[in-house]
Amino acid sequence: EAFAYRQAAIFPQALISKQLKRIEDKEYGYEHIELERTEDGIEAKRSRKLPIMDFPVKKKLEDKTGVLVVWERPISNPEFGTYYASIDPVSEGKTTTSDSLCSIFVYKNPVEITRQTSDGLETFVEGDKIVAAWCGRYDDINKTHEQLELIIEWYNAWTLVENNISLFIQHMIAKRKQKYLVPKQQIVFLKDLGSNQNVFQEYGWKNTGTLFKNHLVSYAIEFVREEISQDTDEHGNVLSTTLGVDRIPDKMLLTEMMQYFPGLNVDRLVAFSALIAFAKLQQANRGYLKRKESDK
Repeated sequence: EAFAYRQAAIFPQALISKQLKRIEDKEYGYEHIELERTEDGIEAKRSRKLPIMDFPVKKKLEDKTGVLVVWERPISNPEFGTYYASIDPVSEGKTTTSDSLCSIFVYKNPVEITRQTSDGLETFVEGDKIVAAWCGRYDDINKTHEQLELIIEWYNAWTLVENNISLFIQHMIAKRKQKYLVPKQQIVFLKDLGSNQNVFQEYGWKNTGTLFKNHLVSYAIEFVREEISQDTDEHGNVLSTTLGVDRIPDKMLLTEMMQYFPGLNVDRLVAFSALIAFAKLQQANRGYLKRKESDK
């Protein structure tokens, strides 16, 4: 069954291959960042550590901590709702028997901007994008939770958590930081599918049955294929089309997409698919964030 799925790839392989080539050609600038809590808030420092670039990760790999990869730092004092995050957690610290990693993606919502210029008002939409990702785990699970907490706070991100493992949710409640967690009743894709009705967790979503492989993955596929914009000539003929895959700068997420078949352990793809499903339905219900600017 696995080989049959591999032959009929679920994600558009040609689009993903082109995007991987753009990443390898260094079209996406990034930083490796370590976050530290200080008296003045959260401080971001450049790191010499490297992200985990093996898939699947070697079970006996000694250092599975990885590093936070940042393609765009948070804007100054971001309004709550500017950023969403999604987490696929882990249940333990050090292990040589599992290839599961903790995964978090941070997503910047599209913003409708109205700008006052010398020629009058102009309105345009600043597109959405993936701005940061971390995939790894610490030997001490409390350090894993602290890393997630710092990332969420740095971006002031409203965060979706897969609650099959509830340890991180309990960590945030103990720290009285549950305001960052998306309550189950706010997760529209669960309501639309009638899923998780017998799950009595207040926060997050439970990956049960066919929810991921039959529903959430389709949101990730559509995100890759979506037409964002077109360049046309003076006669209206389309010269080029920008597709949604351009918004994904993470090589390892694309690698998981390329290799995915139902049953494969894809920590990054689970976190990403839930994030996109949540974001798209929130945008459909709430519309875009709005911001006013002036040339002055």
